[in-house]
Amino acid sequence: MGRSLLVLFLLFAVIGQAKAFEAFEVEDIRVEGLRRIDVGTVLNYLPVSVNDVVDQQVAANAIRSLYQTGFFQDVGLERDNGVLVVEVVERPAIARIELRGNRAIGDDALLAALNEVGLAEGRVFNRFLLNDIERELRRQYLNQGQYGMQVESTVSPLPRNRVGIRIDVTEGDPARIREINFVGNEAVADSTLQGLFEQGPRRWYQFFSRRDQYSREQLAADLERLTSYYHDRGYINFNVSSTQVSISPDRRDIYITVNVSEGEQYDIGDVTLAGNLIVDEAELRELLATRPGDQYSRQGVTQSSNRIRERLGQEGYAFANVNPVPEVDEDTNTVSLVYYVDPGKRVYVRRINIAGNYRTQDEVIRRELRQMEGGWLSSDRLRRSQTRLQRLGFFSNVNIETPQVPGTDDQVDVNVSVQEQLSGSLQAGVGYGDYQGFLVNFSVEQDNVLGTGDRLSFAINNSRVNRIYSLAYTERYHTIDGVSRSFNASLRETQASRADLSDYGVRAGNLGVGYNIPINEDDSINVQFSYENLRLDVSDTTAARILDFTDEYGERFDNYKATLGWTRDTRNRAFFPNFGGRQQISAAVAVPGSDLEFYKLSYNHKRWFPITDTWTLSVEGRLAYGDGYGNTDELPFFENYYAGGISTVRGYRGNSLGPRDEVDDRPLGGNARILGSAELIFPVPFTEAQSLRLFGFLDGGNVFDTTDDGIDLDELRYSTGVGLIWLSPLGALSMSLGWPLNEEPEDRTQRFQFSLGTFF
Repeated sequence: MGRSLLVLFLLFAVIGQAKAFEAFEVEDIRVEGLRRIDVGTVLNYLPVSVNDVVDQQVAANAIRSLYQTGFFQDVGLERDNGVLVVEVVERPAIARIELRGNRAIGDDALLAALNEVGLAEGRVFNRFLLNDIERELRRQYLNQGQYGMQVESTVSPLPRNRVGIRIDVTEGDPARIREINFVGNEAVADSTLQGLFEQGPRRWYQFFSRRDQYSREQLAADLERLTSYYHDRGYINFNVSSTQVSISPDRRDIYITVNVSEGEQYDIGDVTLAGNLIVDEAELRELLATRPGDQYSRQGVTQSSNRIRERLGQEGYAFANVNPVPEVDEDTNTVSLVYYVDPGKRVYVRRINIAGNYRTQDEVIRRELRQMEGGWLSSDRLRRSQTRLQRLGFFSNVNIETPQVPGTDDQVDVNVSVQEQLSGSLQAGVGYGDYQGFLVNFSVEQDNVLGTGDRLSFAINNSRVNRIYSLAYTERYHTIDGVSRSFNASLRETQASRADLSDYGVRAGNLGVGYNIPINEDDSINVQFSYENLRLDVSDTTAARILDFTDEYGERFDNYKATLGWTRDTRNRAFFPNFGGRQQISAAVAVPGSDLEFYKLSYNHKRWFPITDTWTLSVEGRLAYGDGYGNTDELPFFENYYAGGISTVRGYRGNSLGPRDEVDDRPLGGNARILGSAELIFPVPFTEAQSLRLFGFLDGGNVFDTTDDGIDLDELRYSTGVGLIWLSPLGALSMSLGWPLNEEPEDRTQRFQFSLGTFF
């Protein structure tokens, strides 16, 4: 209605202005009334030029053209002898737009919607757009289920032909979904289908959920999820017939009715591979997620196509096309599948280009690449190359692109773009651990020395229990095959009594060299050799068992240690992985000729299983055992294992589990340890922070002295609880709230435990 009145108004105005003219030849054109708009802009839109003859019809067309620009609220034409005078009144410009009362929809979203209908700061204001503006705002709110909203616009004149617009929104209470009803479903229960919808009636325990707030976009996504559910279970003819959304008279309750047609359920008949397979057919069939006799699944068909395409990509056919064609037999309710494979041409890599590495040498990047120049392009090798570069820790972002070489259909370039991050640090810090107490540390570390990829570090750590000085250098590529070599030196002083252990002190100096030998992309072997000079400090209050040890073996030792380890790492990322695992087997021995002869064996295995995109289950097991040999009858007490605390069995005080001294009841540790843990890891609700995770846990474990009592699995302690991990910019914080499940009277429990490090 508003636009019709506008057209009529313009029509009458144009006719009125046009009647004032008698035909004449234009000798010049003069524009009056301009403030912001340039004269050239007006002349550009004016369909009249010098030497043209202007009559009533030409004048009407000229006025209409200038009105249609939207720049002017009034246009007039006059004649001054041979001069055509164009008199205009500009529309005001929008100086500001102020939104009030919009809590459900943010300013940015509303301003973007207003911009689509022509209302934005700096643009020409058209009063006739206000109705469209209010209509658009109502549409935005209706999509969010805000049926009771009201909107009022106020236009205020400002100096220099400008206006300010204020839009007041009264949102009211949003309508809530009370029921979702399904009509036509016979094979699947209503409760199952309702569980597929992310929106619906709020459950009794979802106090802060917005699940019952209606959204048109979310309903469309839920219906797509419903369709996929049926298609993945053999109902290939399923469709949503119609959807009705009704609202109660008081605009508070919403009722959704979904009418469905399920159709018949189909199984898979014959499965055929056709075309140029390239790879052996039997191998491709192993990749298929659709087998004859199985229930038809659209997801399975898509997954099968992607697997075949991925396998061909490993052979260099980067642009292969796999087209599954279903053949439906209505009589037998089966679907036969034919996968037509078109590999295209094998694609080769012409050149590898590296960009963004201003500090890191090209060689450091190229030696991590598994895709070679001149070879055929492999999607698997590209992914592995990107993963290896990301694990270096030198780059905050790694991007690999494969643009086609112009003029060819079988060559690409590989463009590796990296974004470097600080790989060196100078840190000083303070922190606190639940059994280490207050700690101070200082470290200088360069993880990419002079761009070579080597690592140099020096650190001092001082806590209530330990004082550690260390210096280490790692040559990542000691050989061209990726064997790394490291050197380290350290000095450690420990006061065990401050960790609630027996009263003794240890001062140990260590010099070592190690080699890490990669076996394949996931496995590596670690070999280390070290010399240790160790001195014990004991007193009259030291446990008798420790005094017996020092009486027999002394208090000063020179030990030569050799360590052999194997590591398999298949994690998808270093922090908060959700897939893969990490296994470690290690054997350390003080070789013959040392003052003490002993060995220590350990096995650690942790795996991560994705439950959803954001929920992960991790399961971990740790076994360790040590003993003496030769001239040493037992594992030295200062090499004992301990359990209890936030890193082993939560809910029990740090280092408190296992054998204790009969006199002062302080923990002695043991030569064998069994630990296990399961964690359900999930993001913190109502936040998208990637550095924050919550988890529920179940821990179990203990330490044992096999020289006296052996291993008694009935002595394992268990606990459960919840915790939080935050990888903050100032350090890592881990805390847990644990409840022991089978503590004994002599056990020392501790519900709340945490470890905090803060760097500055």
